[in-house]
Amino acid sequence: MAAVDFDLRTRTIDDVVDVDPATFHRDTVQSMIVEHGEFATRAFIASGLRSFVVAVDGDAYTWRLGSNGRLVVEPGDIGTDARVDLDAEWFSDLVNDVRSTVALMIADEPVMGRGHIFHAIAWEPVLRALLDGRPAYEPGAVDLVDRDGAPLDLDRSFDLSDDQAAMSHFLAQAGFLHVRNVFTATEMADLSDEMDEWLARMTPDDPRAWFATVDGEQTCVRVTNLGRDSLAFPHEARLAPIAGLTQGPHRYRGSDVLLKPVGVEAGISDLPWHKDCALGLHSYRCMSVTCGVAVTASGPDNGQLGVVAGSHRLNMSLFDLDESIDLPQQFLATEPGDVTVHLSCALHCATPPRHSERRVTYSGFALPGSDKALDDKIRAVRDQAGRDTYAPT
Repeated sequence: MAAVDFDLRTRTIDDVVDVDPATFHRDTVQSMIVEHGEFATRAFIASGLRSFVVAVDGDAYTWRLGSNGRLVVEPGDIGTDARVDLDAEWFSDLVNDVRSTVALMIADEPVMGRGHIFHAIAWEPVLRALLDGRPAYEPGAVDLVDRDGAPLDLDRSFDLSDDQAAMSHFLAQAGFLHVRNVFTATEMADLSDEMDEWLARMTPDDPRAWFATVDGEQTCVRVTNLGRDSLAFPHEARLAPIAGLTQGPHRYRGSDVLLKPVGVEAGISDLPWHKDCALGLHSYRCMSVTCGVAVTASGPDNGQLGVVAGSHRLNMSLFDLDESIDLPQQFLATEPGDVTVHLSCALHCATPPRHSERRVTYSGFALPGSDKALDDKIRAVRDQAGRDTYAPT
């Protein structure tokens, strides 16, 4: 049974360079096809694309399958399907894995000369397979097994007294974890009161705040980037041992507080299927660990966290869920004081509450070494998603 590595980093800030599109397609791509052509070909077939044209400042290159059934990349726009038109900065960021095609979607720039932005998102696993040698998702690629090699019981939950090796193995296999009764009802009441204080002080011009429209009124639904000195509640001290199940040097990066109202009319509250590395920087900082504290109960009748089990182990689309994916979808019903854990590469979503507001905090634990300049670029895209792209209208 192969172990799952929690540290997938392959790049640092020193690897970020300006990428000349002509040199890249003439030299780098061709050498990578020799090295990783099998991975890239299989990824292209899995993408469902017949061709994909990448144009940078007007110069076009077509990615397609050749007559021998293998990936070829050649100059010119000779494709029949999608075409993306990028400037040099966006192209360099995509190649460097700094900003992704999902970030390109969030930017909402008119870059698709033909096709839809989801065609570009489908192409990105091909790029990653070619440059990084990461096999793309294919049916049957992942086995979910327990330590004895039997099928993993995805409905299993744990408490803090359970065997840590078993918890670590489950997290490595499934990409998520449900830990019961970490906090008391009194602690959750105190945290809820502290959340009220933060939500009440937010204004639409505060860069930490995300707003949504509910019953025609703007409501703060998320306060982001709260550090250890911002919240009295002991997120870091109590959650660090759970994040430590990775047995890696993950460090606390702060917490977000989320109010999920019923009947959001506009704005972003409950996120669709995505990976936390969807905006970029996978190869610089994955896998991060996110611990969610259930301040109120969650379940199928009132919103909950959903995770595609095993999706953290695959090079696959960073956004949305293709119906052909054979990995199981698991939805976690929690009680107040429970903690959910998910890895940054795990495809996950939040379903909307139906009858009463849901409250949760999310605390991030990251591997060291990520550069602030790269983090700031992704944070700007993330803030744009919450404040502009999906803002109340």
